Amino acid sequence: MNYLQHFDSERVIETCVAGAGDFGRGILRQARQMRALSARIAIDVNPETAAEALRLSGVPNEQITVCHSTNDAQKAWNSGHYLAADSLKTVKELPFDILVESTGIPNIGAHHAETAILAGKHVGIATKETESVVGPYLTRLAEQHDRLFTPLDGDQPSLLIGLVTWAQTLGFEIVAAGKSSEYDFIWDEADGAVWCNGSRYSAQALASLWTLPHEKERDTVQARSEVLAAIPQISVPDLCEMTNVANATGLVPDTAEFHAMVLRTHEVPSLLDLQEFGGVLQGTGRLEVFNCLRRPDEVSFAGGVFVIVRCEDPEAWELLHGKGHVLSRSGKAAMVYLPRHLLGLEAPISLLDAVHKGLPSGGGPATEPHVDLIARTTQAFTPGQRLEMKGHHRHIEGLRPEVHPAAPLSSASPVPFYLLPDAKIVRHVTAGQPITLADITLSDSHLHRLRQAQDTLFFPDRPSFTQQKESSPTPTS
Repeated sequence: MNYLQHFDSERVIETCVAGAGDFGRGILRQARQMRALSARIAIDVNPETAAEALRLSGVPNEQITVCHSTNDAQKAWNSGHYLAADSLKTVKELPFDILVESTGIPNIGAHHAETAILAGKHVGIATKETESVVGPYLTRLAEQHDRLFTPLDGDQPSLLIGLVTWAQTLGFEIVAAGKSSEYDFIWDEADGAVWCNGSRYSAQALASLWTLPHEKERDTVQARSEVLAAIPQISVPDLCEMTNVANATGLVPDTAEFHAMVLRTHEVPSLLDLQEFGGVLQGTGRLEVFNCLRRPDEVSFAGGVFVIVRCEDPEAWELLHGKGHVLSRSGKAAMVYLPRHLLGLEAPISLLDAVHKGLPSGGGPATEPHVDLIARTTQAFTPGQRLEMKGHHRHIEGLRPEVHPAAPLSSASPVPFYLLPDAKIVRHVTAGQPITLADITLSDSHLHRLRQAQDTLFFPDRPSFTQQKESSPTPTS
């Protein structure tokens, strides 16, 4: 594709960035270098943080106005200034085309997305936590208002959806698709240790597990995982992103916990194939995450995305193998991959596609609640304990993520993971069981209300569990 021709328009797209973290700052920076995109509005709970993000993107301080009211915002906009605000309410009536929601806070993401759609704006969602709970509903709500709710390039879900649909367009059979975990496992052979995200883990036994003996591949990979058990091999963000891809594409995980194997790049198509061909999968069309094991001088795969396709033409794929493409040992499957994601630096492509072309980077009308990201306990909980979301990875202590078939909220069904922050435990919960609504009380959050609306929309014949009588506008399906 020639992108200059694809976006051949004199119109400048105006965007508002909510969340002045790494992703949001990347968009603010990149817009300064683009003719087709303007990002004059930044929102953060602390407006000074938003103002600092604008300064870091290259905006002179004298061109930035910190706005505390809609009147302040309108005056600053009319003066051609850049705006820093603490609330979407302050700026939502300004003539921007698309909101980027990158706060990373599930409930705030839901509130921002619905508010923007009802104000006539498109929404580019980088808060994957929100999307994992109510993405299908917000997609339909946007359609009802002739707008788009879409994931953004720069994050793995959008990039993977692009790769999957590229393969489908070409008629490939998709064996599996997915991503590598965020941090590579880097083997220091001389030291007998693996480095991951700046931490050292002793792993002397890995030397004998570096290569996979013929017909012992699965056993060797299992042994690697055991040797490296001190390193987290699956994270909530990984499964959250795969939940969003599943709901956009219909691909599903092979197991609720994912296999999450420790693999070198060239091993991926061999292990992520059907069991009859030496892999671990029970069927095709699977979603998966792996942990990339490599030497320091080998190319990183950290956070990259891949698709495993069936090799229907042995001669063609043997030719491609000779050019360095990655085939399985059986020759039955091959991996096509994109070993990067550039966060906000490449997100503008999706923003331009949404506004100029009316094209989502996600599933669009095909998006449905196929699966839910849920939580299984790794410890016992007692009544009165409150669940707290923590850290960069938005984890909740004592809970591990799994991906299960989607179901409406009920006393017996597992609660979506990102409805759980601030929930209060109301009865004894033993280790090893999913958290259900019978175990907790949920706050009357915006995210909760939208999830109830999603359940009504997509599961009209299945009774849902409602703790609140208030309802949210429900778009037609």
